[in-house]
Amino acid sequence: MLGHVHFDRSGVGNNRTEILVARENIGDLARNKYVKITNPDSTLHPAKEFLGRIVEGPFYSPEEVRRDSALAQTSILKGESFPSVPNYYAVGGIEILGELRNGLVYGTNTRPAPQAIVEELSPDEVRALLAIGGDILLGTLDGYPDVQVSLRSDDKKVIPRNLGIFGTVGSGKTNTAQAVIEELCKNGYAIVIIDVEGEYIRMDEATQEQKLFGLLRTYDYKPEGLDNFEVFYPVASESARQDATSFTIRIQDLDPLIISELIEAAEAQERRLIDVIEGLKRKKPVAAEQQEASLRAVLATKSNILYTLKNIISECAVRAEEARGADRNSFYALMSKLGRLNRTRAFDAEGVEVIDAKKLLKEGKVSIFDVSNCSDIVKNIVIADLLRKIFDEKLAGWPTKALIVIEEAHSFISRDKSAKMSETIEMLREIARRGRKRWLGLCFISQQPSHLPNEIFELCNTRIVHTIRSQANLGALKLTTGDVSEEMWNNVPSLGVGQAVVSSPQLRDPIVINVRPCKTRREFID
Repeated sequence: MLGHVHFDRSGVGNNRTEILVARENIGDLARNKYVKITNPDSTLHPAKEFLGRIVEGPFYSPEEVRRDSALAQTSILKGESFPSVPNYYAVGGIEILGELRNGLVYGTNTRPAPQAIVEELSPDEVRALLAIGGDILLGTLDGYPDVQVSLRSDDKKVIPRNLGIFGTVGSGKTNTAQAVIEELCKNGYAIVIIDVEGEYIRMDEATQEQKLFGLLRTYDYKPEGLDNFEVFYPVASESARQDATSFTIRIQDLDPLIISELIEAAEAQERRLIDVIEGLKRKKPVAAEQQEASLRAVLATKSNILYTLKNIISECAVRAEEARGADRNSFYALMSKLGRLNRTRAFDAEGVEVIDAKKLLKEGKVSIFDVSNCSDIVKNIVIADLLRKIFDEKLAGWPTKALIVIEEAHSFISRDKSAKMSETIEMLREIARRGRKRWLGLCFISQQPSHLPNEIFELCNTRIVHTIRSQANLGALKLTTGDVSEEMWNNVPSLGVGQAVVSSPQLRDPIVINVRPCKTRREFID
């Protein structure tokens, strides 16, 4: 027995109660422990059992004297001279999670009575009650080092309903992402990662952090790299991997509305861009032998080339010369924005292959797109191109389960730009809505969740939240994650490295976990 339920304070909520713990049991009172609360044997109260979680405390109070009494204060101030302090007890706050009946948890319309017995649950009881079993091993339940927490890779309400990993720099979110990738790869998922910092490009090698080797052994794991692994980078950029494969972006593969949003074209410029592209589409494709040399590599994909970025710019120049006034100005402004794209040399490049989604969607394959040396606009266009191509293959019936991981998601689509990126948001909504049935999930990773539009949070049904200290970032998550209690949110700023709050449709209630270390190497380690 841990202690007993206390009388209620004024203002206490329906789902809260307090526990009084005698001094000899104080060492067992710890936050995030799960307890069974049994009403006292009384005709006044129904015989009920409740499931609870300790969310506050321990707070200490002296027994025989007041806290501000001379004896109490002197014993603290002159602690080195006093052999002991006055007797004291501890108080803890408990969140009531429901009623326990026959080993199951149900909702409740009442609360534990004063003097109800509070007992700590055993690890086996916790495993049975929390629905934390599966084949995606995340780590251990905080406070229960022997209770492993896993999610299910075969449940469509988990990974296919999308994942969000949030936390400040150094909180452990990249390690969490690697752990998830390792587990899903093992379970036959194809993983595509947009790597904005070049952190994931060595995951085919074993981790070199020797201090974590012992911890890995507690999970019966060992340091090891991924087998089916490939790194890609946009042509005219570079990667720290010498064996990385370059690729080019074919402008005609992109939705003109998405292009318009990503280059931040004004409405008038967007209309002219679409009109130019539609005009180029109506022209008869030129035979391969008549194409410019710079297009021959692209033609090797056996697709008719209707237009390139250079074609669009050239056609805009022709129309600008024919136009007058505001019309001409719009064409010149559009040419300027398209010219910035062209100067990246990432589009329609000679002798370079385009992205082939079929090659990415292989069971257990991990594909890294290293965009660490690219401008933001190239990063965003790579993301848009990958999303659409992979989604199209899934719509066509490609069977492999897949996850697309977008690092620093706030740089792809931000709250400030959401009003101007309706097409991009609609594309993400469509992928989320229709991708679930086809085992396609998205994973958004961000250290600045306050910069993400609310639509992104709506897509992420499973969330892993590491340490966040900024009230703006914490507030954005609170606003969109309704099942996490205020007490649990209050503990988020003080979470240790690798600790995280997990909220998922698989779990009846959010939990706090210690994420397992990854087996694979991370390129940058503080």
